[in-house]
Amino acid sequence: MLDLYQVITSIIIGIIEGITEFLPISSTGHIIIASHWLKIENNNTKILEMFIEFGSALSILYFFHKKILNLIKFNINIKNKKTKNVHILISILPTIFFGLIFYKKIKLLFNIYNVMYALILGGFFLLISEIFKPKKYKINSINDITLFQSTIIGFFQILCLYPGFSRSGATIATAILLGIKRSVAIEFSFIISIPLIMGASFFDIINNISNIRISDLPIFFMGFIISFIVSLLCIKKLLEIINKTSLIFFGIYRFIMAGLIYLIN
Repeated sequence: MLDLYQVITSIIIGIIEGITEFLPISSTGHIIIASHWLKIENNNTKILEMFIEFGSALSILYFFHKKILNLIKFNINIKNKKTKNVHILISILPTIFFGLIFYKKIKLLFNIYNVMYALILGGFFLLISEIFKPKKYKINSINDITLFQSTIIGFFQILCLYPGFSRSGATIATAILLGIKRSVAIEFSFIISIPLIMGASFFDIINNISNIRISDLPIFFMGFIISFIVSLLCIKKLLEIINKTSLIFFGIYRFIMAGLIYLIN
């Protein structure tokens, strides 16, 4: 029989992930905050997070699958504008490289105090992107993103390795500063998130396979399903909100959350 406490934990974290994954406020940061405030920080919760992140990534894959199929062109001529498989690869390699090298050290950063600092730093980054963004966009289609722009976005995406900074916040803000239209920046940000989130979740699960008990699998899969469903229900509306809302408001929200962490803890 499923433990009621674990069921509630699975539902709460699944919902948090399903909503915050699509906003530049850090889903990982919010899960760490919720786990700390609700006093549900334990090994099982950390493993559950891996499953629910995989669920949200799967929802992104489903939502963008047609666009992804159109983007992936296995063309050996890398100068071709539509060689988007190369663009995606270049944009994720820096994060994969540094994530693997500093994996253990990064995991040590997963606490509420580091999240507080990351919320502040990420908030300033969002404000900077809105204040200094070009007056006119240079890129109005995802097919026109250059290899140089993909590379710059990829290096700034490394910031997401610091829990609480926000992967989508780092990539969307960077893309906007590079003159990429906001809606295009959002699309590209979430398309390149799919291999990263899925890969990271799978890697974490493999590394923690010895800690996964058969009896806990129903709880983990429940979190996975909840995250997938909530993400799928929310993704369209939340992407519209990001597209229409200034990043300054998300920056302010991050400052407020950081202030609450400081006061409560």
